[in-house]
Amino acid sequence: MSLHYHEHLSALHAALEECQQNSGPEMSKVESCFKCSLDHWASVQKLVRITDFGSPAEEIYFFREIKHRFTSPIEYYTNRYHALLFMPAEDSLELMRFWKWELRKIEQFYENNAEFCRYIREGATDKDAEYFLRRGCRMPSEAYGQIHDLDPGLATPWDHLLTIMGAYEMYRDYIRAELRKLGGYFFLTK
Repeated sequence: MSLHYHEHLSALHAALEECQQNSGPEMSKVESCFKCSLDHWASVQKLVRITDFGSPAEEIYFFREIKHRFTSPIEYYTNRYHALLFMPAEDSLELMRFWKWELRKIEQFYENNAEFCRYIREGATDKDAEYFLRRGCRMPSEAYGQIHDLDPGLATPWDHLLTIMGAYEMYRDYIRAELRKLGGYFFLTK
């Protein structure tokens, strides 16, 4: 990982930890973490625009290994915010159902994108140029409109799936912890 990316990633993690340690309502913490994630991603975007990539290998590395480390927290805190807005607060049975529904959404993502997820998990590289180079980029329709992918010069056809994978890994851990607090069980997800 480039030293610059490492520095920005370390700063992001420190800032997120600080936001989580602040006292106050959960909604305020989630909003602060979301904004912090956006700000750090904006810094990395600026760095990429200034320096660009020296080779296709550097470009693939960035979109496969780096970008999602900054954009996944944005998606994760978006999911957390959604949950805080819509989860039933007074009925523990309904809350358990809500969390299980959220886990099912995660499972559906992995089922709908099984080939790509398997490709990433197995460490395959034969389709990296197709997935992680910007040239001739035809973005899937679900990638448009993501707050972290408004600049098409900083997106590839499939890197948004890495973002969602990372976000869902964090969100799944959060949901499982919430279910444990409720004394509930959960189904293992992919």
